[in-house]
Amino acid sequence: MSRIRPLSLVPPLAALALGGCVTHSVRPTPSKAILEARAHHTVAIRPNTCPELASPAAVEFGFEENALSELDTPALDTLTAGLACHPGVSAIVVGEADGHGTAAEQHKLAGERAQAVVADLQRRGVAAARLTSQVEGKEPAGDAQHVVILAQGRRW
Repeated sequence: MSRIRPLSLVPPLAALALGGCVTHSVRPTPSKAILEARAHHTVAIRPNTCPELASPAAVEFGFEENALSELDTPALDTLTAGLACHPGVSAIVVGEADGHGTAAEQHKLAGERAQAVVADLQRRGVAAARLTSQVEGKEPAGDAQHVVILAQGRRW
């Protein structure tokens, strides 16, 4: 009489036990409505459309800082794309200070902020003739031919 070794039964018994655990997943085909909704959801900007130029636009600087940071990239990207789509529109960059320090220090900081925005827009391809900068004072009103960009301190 042949003797069955207990270890030889482990693989067949394990296969039988786990066979019931394997479930076949069937992915249903998405409907046309779902495919269209996904297609519209993933497109941020449709081709042949320009972003709206909101005036005044804001580019925010850190406290007592005159250098742009990565936080400003989305605003500058939108401004650059908008100015590229609207070649007849020029930009007036108004530098603003934080309100701390002497009047001369505030004036210098505001001018440096305005110049930083102008330089960045020029680096991105906006013609220098389309950019004007000014330091604080009366904020100009934006119209169909001009967009106002405030180079200001963050309010948070």
